[in-house]
Amino acid sequence: MVKSSQSVRKYVISSALVTTLALTPVLTENVSAKADPTSTESSTSAETSILSNGAQGEDVKSVQSDLEAEGYYTSNLDGIFGPLTEEAVRDFQADQGLAVDGLVGPETESALSNSDDSTNEETTTEEPTTEEPTTEEPSSDDSASQSDVVSIAEDQIGTPYVWGGTTPDGFDSSGFILYVFDQVGIDLNRKESDMWLYDGERVESPSVGDVVFFEGTYDTEGASHSGIYIGDNKMIHSGSNGVEVADMSIDYWQDHYIGVKSF
Repeated sequence: MVKSSQSVRKYVISSALVTTLALTPVLTENVSAKADPTSTESSTSAETSILSNGAQGEDVKSVQSDLEAEGYYTSNLDGIFGPLTEEAVRDFQADQGLAVDGLVGPETESALSNSDDSTNEETTTEEPTTEEPTTEEPSSDDSASQSDVVSIAEDQIGTPYVWGGTTPDGFDSSGFILYVFDQVGIDLNRKESDMWLYDGERVESPSVGDVVFFEGTYDTEGASHSGIYIGDNKMIHSGSNGVEVADMSIDYWQDHYIGVKSF
């Protein structure tokens, strides 16, 4: 009877142990499934990256501000994603060729950001227009240069005429013009014919500091003589008597006059 009792007790214990071991894997799998952080984080990340109707906060307010800048949102910037905000989002998405779902996801947020950058660039490119009046400033410098030209030319009065001369030791007609303008930083062609064809710009009437041109003063093609206009129908030029002031109203100059250029 003792042996029989012990056998029964061992059998009961063994059966309980087997039952426990059999159930353990099932309980362990269930616990692991509930504690898995991957699915929870993924869900949270997806939720926080998209703004939709009912959302509130600074992110919503920022979206409203961007939509307002683009002309889609005209209500208060209250940070509440309501029907007006959703309608503005849908209109923006439609114009941008995005999926029209009323949700502010990565694509819509990126499009809003790019539109904001484009607006800033357009504003920047318009700024230089306010500075246009500064382009008129060189006119005073031009006046100063014209005055300098006349002053330098007057300083050379009395310099003898020298064929091929380009220095204060002696000038020919084009050498005199070349020297004076070189003193104010303006490079010209060596011959009057080339100055007339290629340098500066032609004007209808002479201003002080402009160069007047003549042709046929000797046997050569094109412009053959020149002088610096100083007003009152007078010029300073290098003629046969050297550098001097000449009256352009006399018949000789009038007969050979071909025009004036501003350098």
